[in-house]
Amino acid sequence: MTFAQKTEALGSIATIEHIIRKFRELIDTDSSIPPELRGALHAILDEHLIDAKKRVLSRGH
Repeated sequence: MTFAQKTEALGSIATIEHIIRKFRELIDTDSSIPPELRGALHAILDEHLIDAKKRVLSRGH
């Protein structure tokens, strides 16, 4: 992976993390979401974040 590809990948990952963070804020501040569901939603976001990072990093190969 070249320096430019690494820089692009890091930028993409930062954008993805920002989007996921916004979803987390929404989940945590929406009073209509029960606490037990919040945990499940955060776990789903964790899985999606890991998968998205893997996809971004695999594009560079």
